[in-house]
Amino acid sequence: MGAALRFAGFRHQGVARDEAGMVTAVGLLVTAMLTLLGATAAMFTSTDLLIGGQYKTSNNAFYAAEAGAEEARARLRLNAGAALITDTHPSSTQWRAYIGEATQAQAKGYDMGQAQHARTDSLQAAMTYLVTIRHKTNGAGQVLYWGDDNGDGVNSQNPTTGRNIYLATSSGYGPTASRTVEVEIAKIPAVTVPGALYVEAPTTIQGSSTNIIGTDQCGSNDQPGIRTTLSPGSVVQNGGPTITGTPAIAYDATDMDVQGMINGLKEHATEAYSVTSATHSGMNWGTPTPGAALQDPSTCSAHHVVWYHTHDTYIKLTGGGSGCGILIVEGDLDIHGSFSWYGPIIVTGSVTLTGGGNKNITGALVAGSSADADLVGGNANLVFCTAAVQNQANSLPLKRLSWREP
Repeated sequence: MGAALRFAGFRHQGVARDEAGMVTAVGLLVTAMLTLLGATAAMFTSTDLLIGGQYKTSNNAFYAAEAGAEEARARLRLNAGAALITDTHPSSTQWRAYIGEATQAQAKGYDMGQAQHARTDSLQAAMTYLVTIRHKTNGAGQVLYWGDDNGDGVNSQNPTTGRNIYLATSSGYGPTASRTVEVEIAKIPAVTVPGALYVEAPTTIQGSSTNIIGTDQCGSNDQPGIRTTLSPGSVVQNGGPTITGTPAIAYDATDMDVQGMINGLKEHATEAYSVTSATHSGMNWGTPTPGAALQDPSTCSAHHVVWYHTHDTYIKLTGGGSGCGILIVEGDLDIHGSFSWYGPIIVTGSVTLTGGGNKNITGALVAGSSADADLVGGNANLVFCTAAVQNQANSLPLKRLSWREP
């Protein structure tokens, strides 16, 4: 029995030693696994930090490239003042303008001895970028323009009419990264106005004190007093109104896309109103300086783009409203009482001038729809003026036609 006890004790001691060895081995294995996991986590953390840093640097370079493109867009605007980049060769395929340091510009092709190359420093120092500006051309090597080449009032890319389309390639730089964006931008051409008054519906002009003057009062670009898409007889005169121009009334005109014209302008709206059968009184978007007589053009240096969306109803302006810029109305426009406006007015529906008070619209009035378009009574004076139309376009920012990251 004593031998059996000694044997049992031996077995117990052996098992204990085996278990102790196993615990040690497991502990070493766990320690190795934790060490491996720690090293892996450290590696991934380091990689993530590196990727995050590169991503941030790349983003900063991208934002710099975008800023360069926007500086080009701002400095090509015709009212940019002393910062204006002047296009000295608008019909040349070789013209280039550079924004940025001379060394960077030379690396992008700037040649100081080339008469058609110009360079200017950036207006800011917070970001580093180099912008190259050139004229867009088509496959035949023709310079392309943004303008209305078929008289329907809607601008498109074409090789004959309008204002230049520019390709601005902007490269932004960071400490360890660079990004490039390319944008197509175009100066907005003047609104197409085929006459002092353009209508697409039967029109009644009445009142001995109503004057529609198509002879250019601010230049030499004479227009018809009234131009309509309809046939002779669609414009009725009552009470001896005065209509002058070259000719006084022109019929069977090109059908303009008035809604398309508004679609191209409303993105530039400085004041926008969404109304339904509303009346607004005493609205003021600038005060034109009147001419010596109501039949003379007014003047104004303010520039607004006022957009009324009437949801297929009307807006009625009363109480001596006035403004300078471009007035666009989706729907019908009813002007009641005194009113003064400098610039073009574009309306998809009908236009009615009623009530007492003096009215002077210097610029042009474009109305298009199947609704009646009546100018009625009370010292209503519509005076065509090229400068009033063109000056509004000069104040608009360049339109971004496309954007890509090469």
